[in-house]
Amino acid sequence: MRDPARQLLAPTVGTGVLMAVYLLVRPYGDAGSESETAQAFASTAWLVAHVCGALALASVGRLGLRLADLTDSVAARVARSSGLAGAVLVLPYYGAETFALHVIGRRALTDPAALALAEEVRTVPVALATFGIGLVLLMVAGVAIGIAATRALALRPGWAAWPLAALTALFPVQFFVPPAGRMAFGVLYAASAAVLVLGVLRASRGGARTPSH
Repeated sequence: MRDPARQLLAPTVGTGVLMAVYLLVRPYGDAGSESETAQAFASTAWLVAHVCGALALASVGRLGLRLADLTDSVAARVARSSGLAGAVLVLPYYGAETFALHVIGRRALTDPAALALAEEVRTVPVALATFGIGLVLLMVAGVAIGIAATRALALRPGWAAWPLAALTALFPVQFFVPPAGRMAFGVLYAASAAVLVLGVLRASRGGARTPSH
């Protein structure tokens, strides 16, 4: 019989791979000159990267949901509710960042004055508030995922859930580091997801799973 814990694999792989694509593929020219900013916004890579970033965060909510399917612990319920709510609240801002800035960038290639709209899109008060609340909820979800997975699963090693949990909780920090740091974060995040995947697979092959309620 298939181990129910394996239902964690898809969202874990998804969030890891998608986060790496987001931060490695994303053009960082928007921190440069007007021409570089317009080219970054207008690029296909901008669209691909930000869609992947949004899906990576949505996968955190899905991971919390799958954990709650395995155990009815308080931590699992917090992971589910905060992960899903956090994803819902950050997605509108990511949508504007992805598609509105792409349109602005394409216009700015011939009309640089259009770039003034980018700042307006990024600083809408309600959008910033919902984005900020969503990020806080995802941070809470990260910690709750670490607690719930460690208690509900006989992971091998036992700390296998914590690297991904910690990096999920630290996700907002990467917005404030240079491009090289953001790319490094993406690689580490993917590696931490791989650690959890291996931990689940090893536990499943060992035939041991200890649910916690």
